[in-house]
Amino acid sequence: MTWLAIALAVLNACCFTAGTWLQHSASTGGASLAAAVRRPRWLAGLALLATGAVMQVNALRLAPVTVIEPAGVIGIVISVVWALRIRRAPLRWGTGRALAAIVVGTGAFAVLAALNTVTRPVTTAAQIQAGALVLAVVAGCLLVARPLRGRARCLVLGMGGGTAYGCTSVMIRAATEQFASHGISAPLLGSLAGLAATVLAGFWLVQRAYADGPPESTVATLTVVDPLVAVTIGIGLLGEAPGLTLPIAALGLAFAAVAIGGVVRLSHDIPTPQPSSVTYDRSIPCPEVTSGVSSSARTPIRPT
Repeated sequence: MTWLAIALAVLNACCFTAGTWLQHSASTGGASLAAAVRRPRWLAGLALLATGAVMQVNALRLAPVTVIEPAGVIGIVISVVWALRIRRAPLRWGTGRALAAIVVGTGAFAVLAALNTVTRPVTTAAQIQAGALVLAVVAGCLLVARPLRGRARCLVLGMGGGTAYGCTSVMIRAATEQFASHGISAPLLGSLAGLAATVLAGFWLVQRAYADGPPESTVATLTVVDPLVAVTIGIGLLGEAPGLTLPIAALGLAFAAVAIGGVVRLSHDIPTPQPSSVTYDRSIPCPEVTSGVSSSARTPIRPT
């Protein structure tokens, strides 16, 4: 069942990547979120994200959070390859190193987590603590992102969105456990309310990140931060690693640092299309071309 869960997580990563690109393309050009949501590409992206979310829910029912979340790293590879094909550009050395750091760091972190974790039920206290932790991180990201622009702002907002999405896995598993045990109940409604709040917070932050950077950067940030947060909650609040030792914890932090460093490097290496800085004054009529004179002839400019 674990391999089926991992396969569902990989399919979710594919849907997430495709949906991200569609929504990013609908959000470019300075379009507001209200304008973007009316575009067919944005709605198609939303449908793919919803399809991936269904797969993720089923994956979380079959395996621990610490196994499922890191499997989404394949989305980064898909996103970068997709971008290279669209731009008809070769894979640059810096991008390749950043991609390798992300894949190796996240993959090693996932293997280490899978070997040292077990499934634990999600308690109400753990949900409240996870929600408070995520709220603090999201608020901090918003505060830091306020004076920033461009790639830096995209990176910080993506981290905030990844943090919120990292908590959704815990909320989803809590809701499924509560429904299986007690059906529709007050704890289940509380978990669903917390899930809705984290999804909306992550969704809003991600949409804002689209407007400040390339989609590969957003996908990479979300794909790395999301599992790191989910695994941290699983180990620290749910107790999914009862036999965790200090050397293993230090090794896991080192792998996480490698993956985050790869995201930062990738965010700086991805080319961002620059809008044309040439402006035209339409109030000035175009000069007429004299018959017999080539239109490509240069007109001398007299010094003033």
